[in-house]
Amino acid sequence: MEERGTYQPYRVRSIKAPADPARETINPARLGELADSIAAEGLHQPVGVVLEPDGAAAVLAWGHRRLLAVRLLGWEWIDAKVFPTGTDLALARWSENGQRADLNPIEEAHEVRRAMARGIPTLEICRQFRRSAYWLKDRLELLELPEDLQACIRDHSLSTAVVRALKDIDNDEYRASLIHQAVTHGATAAVCEVWRAHYLSDRDRIVSNTVALSQLAAERVAFKILVPCDWCQEDVAVERSRAWRLCDSCHAEVTEARRGVMPTQD
Repeated sequence: MEERGTYQPYRVRSIKAPADPARETINPARLGELADSIAAEGLHQPVGVVLEPDGAAAVLAWGHRRLLAVRLLGWEWIDAKVFPTGTDLALARWSENGQRADLNPIEEAHEVRRAMARGIPTLEICRQFRRSAYWLKDRLELLELPEDLQACIRDHSLSTAVVRALKDIDNDEYRASLIHQAVTHGATAAVCEVWRAHYLSDRDRIVSNTVALSQLAAERVAFKILVPCDWCQEDVAVERSRAWRLCDSCHAEVTEARRGVMPTQD
């Protein structure tokens, strides 16, 4: 059962950082913007804290950036949801759904792994996070990515779809060049899938460094993955195709419409 806290002002200097904070990185520029916003508009959401046994201090459960921002402003008190002594810190974190939405996927993955390390059953973790078992598995798989790709997810420079397309590039130097190109030019997941296929089709030559990077770049542009169009059956480059998600009834309608438009082939 989830612990229930009470809302009340709490002394800022009496709040301690947790040993394993959910948020791994703090952007100084964004922290300054948050402090300016709080100074102008006030604090919209309280932080969460768990009282220590002596009751004289508390450990932060969520709201790390908000706490740092009010410290920058010199506030003595902050609105907080105060949980009683003995409350499981992880359960207190989970009770605040909005806080989890503010974490990047890597931070979410570490939260899941911490919960599993505490012996909390998978179904209970899914219930507390209000997510599916697929989401949980997906987050844990992110922790298996190379560190440079995890960094791209942390700083939101690449989407998880793009990162997954690059995860099979097992040569660090070549992967770094592709990451730079993807970030610089805003490459889509479909384009990165082509890069991945190009690499896997000619890995030995690429890894051996016998080809100039400029030549490899030209070959990547020329390399195409062709897939048949479900409507006209013509082969098309995968990056020029689109995936649809249809319910069964709409899929049946589209299939029937295609049969009525396209000539039947013997």
